[in-house]
Amino acid sequence: MQIESIMRHPLRSLLYIEWILFAAIMASEVSNSGQSIELKWFNIGIVVVLAVMGLRLPSNRKLLVKILYTIAQIIPILVAAYIRMRPVGLLYIIVVIRSYLLFDRKYRLWVTGGIFALYLTTLNLFPYRRQYSESRYSTGTITRNARTPETRGNASTPSERSEESPIETRRERDGFRWGFVFLFGGILLSLQLLVDRILAEKHAKEELAIANQRIRSYALKAEENGSLQERNRIAREIHDSLGHSLTALNLHLEMAVKLSQLKPEKSREVLVEAKRLGSIALQDVRQSVSALRSDPFADRDLAAAINKLADDFKYSNHLQPICHLDLPLNLPQSTNIILYRIVQEALTNVSKHAHASEVIIEIKTQANRVELRVTDNGRGFIPTHNTTGFGLQGMRERVLSLQGQFEIVSLPERGCQIVAIIPV
Repeated sequence: MQIESIMRHPLRSLLYIEWILFAAIMASEVSNSGQSIELKWFNIGIVVVLAVMGLRLPSNRKLLVKILYTIAQIIPILVAAYIRMRPVGLLYIIVVIRSYLLFDRKYRLWVTGGIFALYLTTLNLFPYRRQYSESRYSTGTITRNARTPETRGNASTPSERSEESPIETRRERDGFRWGFVFLFGGILLSLQLLVDRILAEKHAKEELAIANQRIRSYALKAEENGSLQERNRIAREIHDSLGHSLTALNLHLEMAVKLSQLKPEKSREVLVEAKRLGSIALQDVRQSVSALRSDPFADRDLAAAINKLADDFKYSNHLQPICHLDLPLNLPQSTNIILYRIVQEALTNVSKHAHASEVIIEIKTQANRVELRVTDNGRGFIPTHNTTGFGLQGMRERVLSLQGQFEIVSLPERGCQIVAIIPV
C-alpha cells in the first residue's frame, strides 16, 4: 500500500496524526540536553527507522505478513525503552495508528490491547524517569543539609530525613508512572472511538451510495420499460387500426374506380364508405400522436387533461363521457401519468370495441390511495379469454409498477368496468 493509496483511505486523517507525532518526537530528542551526543543520535536513528517503515505498509492481504510487520515495528521501540528514551509512548501510539490501516476491527482491538500491555511492561522494566527521580532525591538531600541553622533546628534529625525522602520520592515516581499509564490508555481509547466513528460514517456513505445507484438504475429501467411499452403500444395501434383502415380505404378506392363507368351510383356509395374509413384513419393518427406526448398535462392538471380526453372522445364518437373526479393537487407525477394513460387506453377500447351509449370516469382519493374506475355499458367480453390485448396488459403493468391493484370486471353484453387502485 503506497502513500497515495493511504491518502485515499477513509482513515487517512490518522496519517496526519502520525506525522505530527513524529515531529514532536524528533523535536523532543533534538532539544534533550540531558544525554550524550551518541545516545541522542541513536534515538534519532530509531525514530528515522520507524518513519521509513511507515512509507510502505504491507500490500499483501495475508494476516501473517501484517503481524510480522507489526512485530518488526515493536522491536526498535523495545530498544528505545531499554535505553530509557523519553517519548516511547508516542512510538507505541504510532504503531497502533498503523494497525488501524492494516487490520480489521477484531484484530485492531487485539493490537491495541497488546500495545497497552507491552507499554505497562516496559514502563515497569525500564522506567526512564528513575534517574531523574534519584538525582532529584540527591539534590533534595544536599539542599536540606545546606539549610540555615534556624531551619535545621526546626527540622527532624538527619536519620529521619534519610528515611522519609526515599519514600516521598518513590511515591512521586509512582504517581508520574500511573499518570502516564492513564494518559496512554485514554489516548488509545480516543483513537479507537475515532476510528470506529470514521468507519461507521464510511459504511453509511457506501450504503447510501449503493441505494442511490439502485434507485437511479430502477428509475432508468422503469423509464425505459415505460417508453418501450408505449412505443410497442403505438406500433400495435398503428398496425391494427391505421393499417387496417388504410388497407380497406385502398380497396374501396380501387372498387370505386372500377365501378365509376359501369355503376356510377354504386361507385358513389363506395366513395362515401372510403371517406368514412379515411376519417377513422385520421382519428387513429391523432390518437397515436397524442399518445406520443411525454407529458400530456404539462400545461394543465390531471383533471383538465382527463376532461380533454373526454372532449376528444365526444368529438370522435358523439358520446360525452361522464366524469366524477376527486383529485388533490399533490399526487406524484408518476401516478398522474399512469392514471391518464389508463383513462386514455380505456376510452380507446370503448371507441373501438364497446359500442357503448354511456361511459363514466370516476376517480376517488383517500389518505393512502387513489381509485380509478372507467365503466361503460357496451358489449363487454370475458376477461380470461382476452389474452392478447396489448392495451389491457399495458394498463395492468403500469399499475403493478407502483404496487397497485388492477382488475377488469366484464361480461358479454353487460358492459365493462376497469378498476385501478394505486397507493399514494
